[in-house]
This record gives sequence, C-alpha cells and structure tokens, in this order.
Amino acid sequence: MSSTNLADFRDQYIARASTLLKSADLAQANINTLVINGALFGALDKVINAPLIGRDTLALFDAMTSADIDVWLTDASHRSVWQRLCSDEAKTIQVALQDDVLRPKLLGSALAWEDIMASSVMQTWIQTKAAYLVPYIAAIPGCLTLTVASRTTMDKFASVQAAMTLIYASTNWLNAVAANTPAQDAIGASLTALRELAKSSVAMTALYTKLTTIMAYLFADATASLDAWNFVSSEITAGRTAMPTAFFADAGIRNALHGNTGISTAMTTTATALYQWLFTNKMTVVQRNYNATTAQQGAGIGGKFLTLAIAGTYNSTAGNFYLISTTTQYTATPNGSTSLTLTTANKQVGSQNGAMYFTDVSTGTFYMSIGYLAI
Repeated sequence: MSSTNLADFRDQYIARASTLLKSADLAQANINTLVINGALFGALDKVINAPLIGRDTLALFDAMTSADIDVWLTDASHRSVWQRLCSDEAKTIQVALQDDVLRPKLLGSALAWEDIMASSVMQTWIQTKAAYLVPYIAAIPGCLTLTVASRTTMDKFASVQAAMTLIYASTNWLNAVAANTPAQDAIGASLTALRELAKSSVAMTALYTKLTTIMAYLFADATASLDAWNFVSSEITAGRTAMPTAFFADAGIRNALHGNTGISTAMTTTATALYQWLFTNKMTVVQRNYNATTAQQGAGIGGKFLTLAIAGTYNSTAGNFYLISTTTQYTATPNGSTSLTLTTANKQVGSQNGAMYFTDVSTGTFYMSIGYLAI
C-alpha cells in the first residue's frame, strides 16, 4: 500500500527491507547481490534512526488530530524523537504552540504535553508565556488536569502575576486547582500567587476550603493577609459566615493569624463586624474563683491566644487587683468599686504560654471570666 505520511513510509520500509534482507542467501550471492544487499542494509539503518519530525516535518501533525498524535507517540521510536525535539529543538515546539492550528493539537495530546512539561528548556519558555497559555490550557480539560498536577509547571505559573490573575478569574482553573494538591502547594509557596488570591473574591470563595494547603500560607503573609482579612470581614458583614467559620476551625490559620501585626490592628480597631462575630460565636469563657494573695495565681491557658474579653469582680479590703497577661496589665481598684466588664472594649491580641494571674496585697476573693480564642 502507498504511504500516507512519513510514519507510514518508515514502518512499511522497515518491514519490506527486513524481509528482503532476511531472505537473502549471502553464501550463494554473487558480487552484485552482495553490494545490493549491503546498500539495502545501510539504507534500512538510516530509515530506522532518522528523525521523523523536525523543523521541516512538524507539519506532519497538521493532518492529525490530538488523538492521532497520542497514537503516533505510543510508538517508542516516535516518542524518543519527540522527546529529543522538545529539548534539542525546543524553539520548533515553541513556534508550534503559538500556531493556532498546531497549538490545540499539541495541548490536546496527553503524551505530547507530558513531554513538553518534562523538558527543562520548555519549562523556562512556559514561564515567559504563562499568561498567554492560561486561556488555551483552561479550554482543554485533559491538558488542564495534567498541568495543575505538575508542581514544576504550576510553580512557573504561580510566579507570574498576570497568569495568576487569569487563573483566579477562570472557573475551569479554580475547579482544577481545588482538586489538585500540587497546584495548591505551588500557590502556597508563591507570594505572588497568594497576594493575587487575596485580591480575588471569586478565588477566595472557590478555594477557602483548602485551608491547610493555601489559606494558612496566605494569612502568614502580611500583605496578602490584610486583603484576605478584609474579605472575611465583608463576608460577616454581609451575613455569610461559612468562610470565617471554616477559617477559625483550622489550627493552621489560627496559628498564622497569631503574631501578624496587621491582623492584630484590624482585630482591635477596624474589623468591628468580624470582632463582634468572634466575640459572639467563637469565644471560650473560663471562669475561676481565687483567694487574694500577693503571689501570682491563675488559670493557665498554656498557649497562644487572642483575648476577646475579660470580666472580674472581687471583694478585698485593701490594695489593687492586677490581671496580667504577656502584653497587657488590667488594673482594678479595691472593694469591688470598679470591675472589668465583659465587652469587646477589653480586647487584645497576645501570647500567653504560662498562667494568666492576678495579685492583691490584701485578703479576699476574686471571680474572673476570661473570654479568648485559643490558638
């Protein structure tokens, strides 16, 4: 049969030439037959080892679909040549990926795209063209799945602000990222990606359930965390509490919040709705009775915390009462004439690894309520 492309020619030639050479009786051959078979053997070797695609032959894919390319690449020799092309002739592939005809064929071939992503030369180029490739990859489900599952490739995308802006605006990309841990890890490792995420309400809404892989990283960064915190506050103001509930149920996020001075300021000044929601829904109250003494006494929280409120009443004959945490000392006058009030006015952010305690120079009793968000 006639060949329809170079691959068909190669396979047919190898089969025919091999048959002829195997049937030759060299012991009985004359000099002409020996020369002819020797030439045929040399030609067969060249055909077997000749690259089937290159600068002049990449057009072979023009006549193929993505499925045809996948089938073609299942041939080990074809695959080897393609892989070498991705590394040694990468500019040829780069041109093809910017061609409106060849690009969808290559992106739609799982084997072709896997080898492109496996090439360090192509990875460098992908980073320079990340924003360009984002919409095309999003349009092909198989290619999108392969891409977000590749940590190396996603690291390249995550370092490009324009690419992440497009990714966060794409439902297809967000769904794929939400289903792939490597993509989430790449975002978490890139301040560029985190800060773009915090600016996007669409992306925040889509990805906030991926707490341990993305959000803890986000709240650990001062710049990204403030944008994210404002978004969480706006959710509460709007009466939507699913997101903040998920946030404060996650130990990683709570730990990231602690020590973030920007969040501390927002907690105690601007984020009234968020703070009130915490005060109402997440506060843990500990109540204790103590005998007044000059020694430090108290109930240890034993870890980091956000103090939401403190209330106290007491009965003593002299001296002042002091309730002391790492960052704040609360003072009350004797005989219960002044009491700390359980309101959001007493809020503070601090760290308490030992006991909170009080001290008094007199005798008597003290009743205390501490409201706090434990971290």
